[in-house]
Amino acid sequence: MVGHPVGGQWGRWAVLATLVLTAAPAYGGPVEIVEGLFITVPNPITSEAVERIQKQIESRVHSGRPPAVIVFDFNPDGKAAWTAKPGVCSDLTALIRSLRGRVTTVAYVHNKVSGHTVMPVLACQDIVMSRQGALGEISGEGIEPPRNEYEGYFLRGDPRYGEQRFALIQKMYDPQVQLRRGFVRAQPNQVVFVDARDPKVEKLYVGLEPVPGVPDQGVGLYTAETARLVGLRRGSLAESRAELAEMYGLPAAVVRDDPLAGRTPEVFSFVLRGEVDGAMRETMNRVLRNVRSRGGNVLILELHCGGDDLVTARALADDLRAAQGGDQPMQIIAFIPESAPGAGTVVALGCTQIVMTLPKGTDGEEPGKPAVLGDFSRYIDNMRPADIEAHRLSLRELARAQGYPEVLIDGMLDRSVEIVRAVRKDDARQRRLMTRADLEAHQAEWQLDKVIKNPGQLLILDAPLALEVGLARYTVPEPHLREVAALFGFRDVRPADSGWLDHFAEFLRKPIVTVLLVVFGFTGLILELKAPGLTFPGIIAALCFILVFWSQSRFSGQTFVLALMLFLLGLTLVGIEIFVLPGFGAPGIFGILAMLAGLALVTFDRVPESGAEWSQLGWRVLQYLLAMLGALLAALLIARFLPKVPYANRLILEAPAEQGERAIEFLPGAEEAAQLLGAIGTTHTSLRPAGVVRFGDKFVDVVSDGSFIPPGTRVQVIQVEGTRIVVKEI
Repeated sequence: MVGHPVGGQWGRWAVLATLVLTAAPAYGGPVEIVEGLFITVPNPITSEAVERIQKQIESRVHSGRPPAVIVFDFNPDGKAAWTAKPGVCSDLTALIRSLRGRVTTVAYVHNKVSGHTVMPVLACQDIVMSRQGALGEISGEGIEPPRNEYEGYFLRGDPRYGEQRFALIQKMYDPQVQLRRGFVRAQPNQVVFVDARDPKVEKLYVGLEPVPGVPDQGVGLYTAETARLVGLRRGSLAESRAELAEMYGLPAAVVRDDPLAGRTPEVFSFVLRGEVDGAMRETMNRVLRNVRSRGGNVLILELHCGGDDLVTARALADDLRAAQGGDQPMQIIAFIPESAPGAGTVVALGCTQIVMTLPKGTDGEEPGKPAVLGDFSRYIDNMRPADIEAHRLSLRELARAQGYPEVLIDGMLDRSVEIVRAVRKDDARQRRLMTRADLEAHQAEWQLDKVIKNPGQLLILDAPLALEVGLARYTVPEPHLREVAALFGFRDVRPADSGWLDHFAEFLRKPIVTVLLVVFGFTGLILELKAPGLTFPGIIAALCFILVFWSQSRFSGQTFVLALMLFLLGLTLVGIEIFVLPGFGAPGIFGILAMLAGLALVTFDRVPESGAEWSQLGWRVLQYLLAMLGALLAALLIARFLPKVPYANRLILEAPAEQGERAIEFLPGAEEAAQLLGAIGTTHTSLRPAGVVRFGDKFVDVVSDGSFIPPGTRVQVIQVEGTRIVVKEI
């Protein structure tokens, strides 16, 4: 077949497209946000995949946010792709061609695409390739040949892939084609690609020469460079989806596939408040499970959170990213009504897209304050440079995975970085964020458009700037969830729930509640030690400490075991001080400190590293020390007044008064205690091992030799150490 000149209607269309693509906007002006959609085409292409893609396109085209550009990624996971059967590829080709006139369709080829997968690639209006991209080899082992040479690859009247270019396509499946590049004899400026086997070629065309990279033997496989020479692909290469998005002015958030993929939205919402920590991560994972169990596929995550724990924040962001894939992918919208500093920004980066509040003034009033994200100043001021660098690399990796410009992370964590927006000299619609140093290194290709961040300050993004640099996808005029729902056309938004157990744990983790539990716990412990055998104060103490450790241990990560061991060690040392060693010495002091340290440390996700974290640990130890002193005072007051309170005095065991009003007499000091060595008495209370023994008319606090001794048992004093009196049953 003789090829026809690449001219006429095709030439006029190409000139018009070139003018549109290279029309330079005013430098430094706002960037127009273009709606876009990325769709990964499965390998191989199946009828189910075509049906899913059709639903996905229809749901977006008929929504309130129809895309202006749809990008079809034909290399899922960056791997080579090919399909053996032409029929299903013909269906996808027809679907793509039906979009003509409504949206711009782009085929992204960043590895080898062969077999009949080539067909829908050619159906797209633009083909963009990476250096590793290759297109062709439609025929081969295991690939069904086209039922006719035009099937799906030739559409009469198509100004791009009609007869004037068919020799290029024919070479992909016919190894006999001898592809040549030349010029029309009557119009020497018109380039043509022809099959040299046709005898009419020499009469119609001049300057015929082989196409580099396309030998006469074998089917054609066009590399990125060859595809540029023959005009199959757009001029610029794109090594990533992010670079492709730059070419078409698309926001960074669109480079990820839509998790809904055409499904009907089932929308839930949840609010994250407070410091980002292990508790919040556990809560968030329970929320995700709750949403899935209720059939949800969209979650609006309202962020009122921050903090400096970037390790946990990054882990939470990875959890959110994982929820957007798998068998039940979920769309997660991060809504920032006011601010999400530090760790809150990291959480937002893990979501499908970010929506921020940008108030608008009404009736002549000044607009309110826009929402802000990216404020890491508190974190920077309290961390070591080595830790900051490690987190910078980690967050750059997250930004790269999400399609966001990595240089924004540098600006948020490094005051010295200067960030600019540059425009490509040969394609003014293509803009890129880079450092000043990068711009100076690539002056031949890029020129300055606008300074985004000056050196000497950290990058903090308000809503307009976040929208401009592609971090935020949309803005809403009011900080309310209903605005986000209206933006996406969601009518029914249900609240997600993390479960009653989580609510109870969150209540217990409130600082004031934790302190009160510690006060009650120490009060019960002191009462039990002062009046052994009462049981009730001991039960209260055990319950309070169990609740403290339970509510914190569910979220405290690597520190829980250490905190629990410290607390138990402290309790053991205090017990040794009371029951084994006389007086109040080192075991008691270190025991109390260990208990306080354990209580404070259990509220941390990890061992403190920075000065700020150690200060926070010290403050919590001081809080619990004050709580313990308060508990001691409370125990003394209870011991003094509880016996006089009606009904409540039944909780306290009293020694019986003799001769009417005579009160209980307790041994006052060590000297008198020594006089009881060898004395025989009767147990007034159970000894477990502590309790009360009656010696004549005196009731004395004692401990047994380790065994349990019931009331009314005769015992003898076998050892006296200071005020500590040890007895055994006789």
